[in-house]
Amino acid sequence: MSCNNCNNPCEDPCNKGCRGAKYGCDFQIQANAFDESVWNVTICGATTRVRIPKLNETDTKLSTSYGNKSLIYNAEKHTDIITGDQLGGLINLEDIRNVDVANADNCDLFVYNPSCSECGDGCTPKTARWTKYHIPDAGDCEMEPDEEGFYHVLVKNDCGCIEECKFPVVPNGSIAISYIRDSVPDDPDYPWYYGAYNDTINLHLRENAPEYFGKFDLEVTVNYGIQVVHSTASPNTNFRSLLVPVAEGSTVNPSMFSSTLQAQSTTSLDSPSIPWGTVCLRGSLVFYVPKGKEAYLHHEFRLRTKESIYPSGGYATNPLDGQKVPDDVAGHVDRMLYTGSRLNALQIVVKPANGSSNTSPVVDPIRGQLDPAVDVYPPLS
Repeated sequence: MSCNNCNNPCEDPCNKGCRGAKYGCDFQIQANAFDESVWNVTICGATTRVRIPKLNETDTKLSTSYGNKSLIYNAEKHTDIITGDQLGGLINLEDIRNVDVANADNCDLFVYNPSCSECGDGCTPKTARWTKYHIPDAGDCEMEPDEEGFYHVLVKNDCGCIEECKFPVVPNGSIAISYIRDSVPDDPDYPWYYGAYNDTINLHLRENAPEYFGKFDLEVTVNYGIQVVHSTASPNTNFRSLLVPVAEGSTVNPSMFSSTLQAQSTTSLDSPSIPWGTVCLRGSLVFYVPKGKEAYLHHEFRLRTKESIYPSGGYATNPLDGQKVPDDVAGHVDRMLYTGSRLNALQIVVKPANGSSNTSPVVDPIRGQLDPAVDVYPPLS
């Protein structure tokens, strides 16, 4: 017969009454002071030594995956993965400890310690931080070349990075000067020609300025001379030299681009006077040539005499017009059979340019009456 009629361990199960307990009804677990692998378990005052079972333990681990750009947390029962995008979404640049970029403006740069003039002990960076930096306007800042004639500038190298380079104040090959016809006054190595003629003078820019041709527009300065020889056999004349620069693809336009040199080549009837009316004049002009275009000079030389002016007012003509004066004649005084001339001392100065020629500029209107002749500086008395 079972007498287990109650669940109270301190109660007599058969007599259904209470009797004095031999032990206390408490429960306690303590570590064994002499063996760390044992627990002392006390139930109702009775102590029992219980050996702790060995359990499989798993370490938690935090690692990074650079390939997946992730932060990985391995717990005992699961794994958490936090991506770089998730972390970046939580952090602003100004949240980093040594960064001060709050309220950055458009086009600010991210630089380290831009206030490099503020120095601490030993001239070490003072409170150096990554911060925003805006390139200031020039203001009163002016560049001065160094002792070797260079400016120091920042450029982008082949890798796209900024580096310092030296820029010459006057770059090498910044000008090309060609002497096309010589300046010797009497030497006939560049020939003389009789009377009236037209001449085409090609400038050969491709060969004379190869470093610029086809890369830039060209600014061409033309310096030249006109020599006219009056021999005893020549009539008194008024001569006119008209020089017009012409770029390839354009037409001769003397109304805007020409240079005119005009004077008289005459002799006096008085024998003590200068026997020959030989004249030398110098002219200069500047014009622009579009990139990749050649250019030439169109030269017209004309003569007028008393006979040609009346009654027609035209130019003087002669069967010798345009013929080359033989060298043995041109090389001696007073042997020419008619008025001779030449365009010589021809020099061209070529520079790279980026511009154009304006044939319709804003100008003052033509005045019918000019101002009275009042001297701004008193004449000599």
